[in-house]
Amino acid sequence: MPVIIEKVKTDTFEMKYFKFGNGAKTAVILPGLGIKSVTSAAESVASAYKSMDDDFTVYVFDRRTECPQGYSIKDMANDTAEAIKRLGLRDVYLFGVSQGGMIAQALTLDYPQLVRKAVFCSTIARITEDNSEILRKWALFAEQGDEESLTESMVNTVFSDEFAEKYGDFLKQVMGGASKEEIERFIILAKGCEGFDVYDRLPEIKCPALVIGSKADKIFNFKYINELAERLNAQMIVYESYGHAVYDETPDCLKNIIEFFNS
Repeated sequence: MPVIIEKVKTDTFEMKYFKFGNGAKTAVILPGLGIKSVTSAAESVASAYKSMDDDFTVYVFDRRTECPQGYSIKDMANDTAEAIKRLGLRDVYLFGVSQGGMIAQALTLDYPQLVRKAVFCSTIARITEDNSEILRKWALFAEQGDEESLTESMVNTVFSDEFAEKYGDFLKQVMGGASKEEIERFIILAKGCEGFDVYDRLPEIKCPALVIGSKADKIFNFKYINELAERLNAQMIVYESYGHAVYDETPDCLKNIIEFFNS
């Protein structure tokens, strides 16, 4: 059955999403930063997360369609929360990846009534000089119109060396060919991470939380992923050798997430 792309429309923005699964529980997935909308890979995502179908109805949200200059993580969280409320969702099982994990933290802090459990994967609680270098580099490549360097850098830093060597050409092909509008939106979203810092507020999160990360993450130094778990006093699953995209590279990552949500 094909996955249908839908939209939430408010007075101030519209946001694309898609859903799959028929379970009684509601899961929300917030993906990481991408050159193209996550909705362009809806079928692939639904297939990869098929094991959630029986227990969950899964909603995968994009960022808003039109992103204004200065659009911050807090703004992204506010819009996502509004979209969740507009759809009448509640007690969601929230899974945020990378930038989506930052949004998930801000959303859980400011809208705790919406979140039953949360998983923060390959993400951090604050942007510092030594963990924002790659984001600035990506934004610069995009501003220069250097799509080749942008896709090359994303593949080689998001994924482990082994995964990139095996699937790199395919991944670059999927990422490439972005429109001018998509590139401009990517720049705004990449810069939206600047200034993100919820570290001091993390103890306010009272729902059960799980942090997942890899020691071989090339984008965020593992010490910042670890400090997120320590500050939350949360359960943590650590991988030794997978890349930033540990959620794509290891088959047991999703299994662990489902077990946590169902526990």
